[in-house]
Amino acid sequence: MPSQVNFEELYIQLQRKVSAESHKRLDPLVSGSQAMLLRILEVNGPQKASSIAELMNITPGAVTSLADKLIACGYATRNRDSTDRRVVQLDITDQGKGILQQYKAVVRNTIEQFFAGVSDEDKEHLVRIYRQVLKNIEQQREEHQDCNS
Repeated sequence: MPSQVNFEELYIQLQRKVSAESHKRLDPLVSGSQAMLLRILEVNGPQKASSIAELMNITPGAVTSLADKLIACGYATRNRDSTDRRVVQLDITDQGKGILQQYKAVVRNTIEQFFAGVSDEDKEHLVRIYRQVLKNIEQQREEHQDCNS
């Protein structure tokens, strides 16, 4: 088992390098947060800012800021609900779907390059580990929310 210090240093180093390289490759398209918002709209259809904020775990104001940029680029639209004019929903445009597909292709290519030379067996181990880490994070998040309720 690796020493705790080496594990922590390696984790931090990997996280920084992956983040820097990902930003370099992806930011010319859209930011990660913008891509996440577009993906939510692609999967779920038109959404209110409050619903998106909950899914992204950010404030509705932050959603508005992201949406303004996406709308300015023609990747999303704001539309009033036909049954309740007070309700405004965001929706993805065809241009937004196109940029999201480009973003996904760059992500796929980047991941393939990052994991070149890693065996399928090792990738399966990573998948198992990632799932456990995500489960741990979610449990801690739920416990934290329970304490604040």
